[in-house]
Amino acid sequence: MAASSPAKIFEYFVVCGIGPEIATLEGNKGFQGMEVMYMPSLLDQYPPSNQSLYPPPPPQLPTCVLPAGVEFYTSGFNSDDVATYPRSYPIVLTEGDGSKIYVACIAFRDLVCDDIIEAYKIPANSFADKCICLVSRSPSFQVLKDALEELFILCFSPAGCSKPLWDVIADMVSNVPLPTPGKDRVLFAIENCLLCAETPPKEGLPHADGLEDSDEQDHVEDVEISLNAITDTRSPQTMRIHGKMQ
Repeated sequence: MAASSPAKIFEYFVVCGIGPEIATLEGNKGFQGMEVMYMPSLLDQYPPSNQSLYPPPPPQLPTCVLPAGVEFYTSGFNSDDVATYPRSYPIVLTEGDGSKIYVACIAFRDLVCDDIIEAYKIPANSFADKCICLVSRSPSFQVLKDALEELFILCFSPAGCSKPLWDVIADMVSNVPLPTPGKDRVLFAIENCLLCAETPPKEGLPHADGLEDSDEQDHVEDVEISLNAITDTRSPQTMRIHGKMQ
C-alpha cells in the first residue's frame, strides 16, 4: 500500500468577492447601485476541491471573510484615503464537530471584471471588495499572515516574479509540510523571502498564535465564527487581482 501524503500546513488558497450572479444582502438580484452591500462568492481556490487531500472549504467561507458584504466603488487604492487601504486580519471558524479552521485574510478593492460590468451595466472602471485567504487547520496565524502578505505584495510588485503567481501559490500550498507540533521548524521561500513555519505542542495548544498582537486586534473584534449559524452560495470565477498594498 502506498504511503499517504504528509500533511501540509496550508490547505487552501482562496479568493472571495463579487461573483457572476450578483445579489444584495437582502436578496435583490442584479446591480442595485453603489453604496449597496452585495453577497460575496467563492471565486477561485487552489487546489481544486477534487484534487485536495482535505475537505473542501466550507461554503460559508465567503460570508465569514467578508461579513459586511461586497461594496462597489468608483475608485481603488488611494494613499491619501485610509479607508481604501488593504486590510489584513485573522478569523477562526468552528465547525459542527468543534474542530477549528484558521484563516488569514487580506481584503482590498479590486477592478470589477469586464464581463460583469457589461452584463449588469455597472459603470466602467468600477472597483469592488475582494479578499484573498490562506486556510489551515494549524493555529499558526503568524506564518499564515506572513505568507499571504508576501503573495499579495508579490502580485503588485513592479518587478513581477520569476514565474506565474498561480505557480508560486501552487508550489507553496502543495509542498510546505506541517511541522511536528512543538518540535520541527520548516523553512520555505516565496520568491526571495524566506519564511519559517512551526506549530505549538499539542499539550496546552493555544487557541491561535498571533491573535494577541495589538495590530491584529485592531482589525478583529470577534474572530471566532460558528459555521452552524451561517449559510451562503458559491460561484466559480477566475481570480483577478489588481491594486497596490500600503
